[in-house]
Amino acid sequence: FEVTIRVIRIRNEHPVFRRRGWFKGRPLHGKGISDITWFRIDGGEMSEEDWQTGFAKSLMVFLNGDGLNELDEDGKRIRDASFLLLFNAHHEALDFTLPAAMFGNNWQLVLDTAAELGDGNGSYAAGTIVQVGARSIVVLSHE
Repeated sequence: FEVTIRVIRIRNEHPVFRRRGWFKGRPLHGKGISDITWFRIDGGEMSEEDWQTGFAKSLMVFLNGDGLNELDEDGKRIRDASFLLLFNAHHEALDFTLPAAMFGNNWQLVLDTAAELGDGNGSYAAGTIVQVGARSIVVLSHE
């Protein structure tokens, strides 16, 4: 129940999780980073071939907070923190390597569904290995 409350709060506080339109999946104008990028657990970007492997059930997704092409009620462009979601559907814990610094130098732990709710603090640098528990999700953010 407490995890559900926390997930709802995260969604309500961050517009990147409430997009009104589809992700484009291509680099944003003037930047080399897409609004969404999928990664293997080794930190490399997913290829078409990677999607066909049996281990594609464990992966990461980067949601770019600067990639929201939406306006607020005052007509100002909406921006948010960027997030990295680490999904482990495997029956054992796995080591995930965070992507390159161009996606974020420092990541803050927001949620780990395999940890106690009080264990919500942690900071990770780009390229760091993060262990994700069996059948769990880790949510990281950076400003």
